[in-house]
Amino acid sequence: MRARRIVRVEGALRAIPALLLIAALSACGAQRVDSAAEERSLMQTSREWSQAASTGDVDAIVNYWADDAVVMMPGLPTFTGKPAIRSYVEESLKVPGFRISWEPLEAHVSSSGDMAYLLERSEVTMPGPSGQLVTQQFRGVTIWKKDAGGDWKNVVDLSNAVAPEQPPSH
Repeated sequence: MRARRIVRVEGALRAIPALLLIAALSACGAQRVDSAAEERSLMQTSREWSQAASTGDVDAIVNYWADDAVVMMPGLPTFTGKPAIRSYVEESLKVPGFRISWEPLEAHVSSSGDMAYLLERSEVTMPGPSGQLVTQQFRGVTIWKKDAGGDWKNVVDLSNAVAPEQPPSH
């Protein structure tokens, strides 16, 4: 009886290198993320979103955010979740002369390919204190996550105003 147990243990020990080899080969077969392609795809998604924003179609605009997204804009409260973000978008679009557009400058995708962030420049036009339209420049960071269908969804949208150019001091 003891001899059989020793044979089973020895057989199991011999199988370990084979199992390790199979595991290593399986890992090698794991799909690699084409970071450059994902970055291009995400930047294109952002450009399409900017175009959607120019149409005034609230559903098309809000569709780019994840259900639990967070939006943080200067001088405004934080908007969390699609219902709050939808209200923010609807109210913004009601402002006479309101326009927004942006362009992604850089994309950075995680090694797993399911998370990313963009550095972006945006421009917002709306009535100023005197009622005349004023255009302001912003810089922003947007954080993105792929949903279950493989589509990029914005999860955090953060912007701040670009400071006016200061003349060089002498």
